[in-house]
Amino acid sequence: MLVTNTPEIGHIKARLAAEISRFDPETHAHGIGAWNRAVLADFEAALIEPQLIEVNLAGGLTDWAWAVTRTNGCYRVLWLPWLDAFSLAVESKFGPVDINVHGDAIGCFSSV
Repeated sequence: MLVTNTPEIGHIKARLAAEISRFDPETHAHGIGAWNRAVLADFEAALIEPQLIEVNLAGGLTDWAWAVTRTNGCYRVLWLPWLDAFSLAVESKFGPVDINVHGDAIGCFSSV
C-alpha cells in the first residue's frame, strides 16, 4: 500500500532523526567506536521512505506496520504504530514476521 504523507510518517522520520543525532559510537552497545560507526553507516544506507506493509504477528495474526529499512534478504526494521516502537522482522515466504525484537531502530537493526 503506497501512502506518502501522513502524521505517522512525520512521527517516524522525527524519531529516526532524533535517534541518529544522539547516537554516540563511543558509548553505544559494547562501546567499540569503529564498529558502531560502521553500524550507523549501514543503518543510514538501509533507510527508506516509510512504507505501510502487512506484517505477520505471533499467533497467526496480521496487522499493518511501517517498514523503515529495505530488506537485506533476511531482515528489515519496522515501526509498529500500536507500540510506538521499532521492531526487527524476519522475511518469510508469507511476508515479514515480527520476531519480538523491539526498541530503538538502530538497536533492532544492529541485533543481527
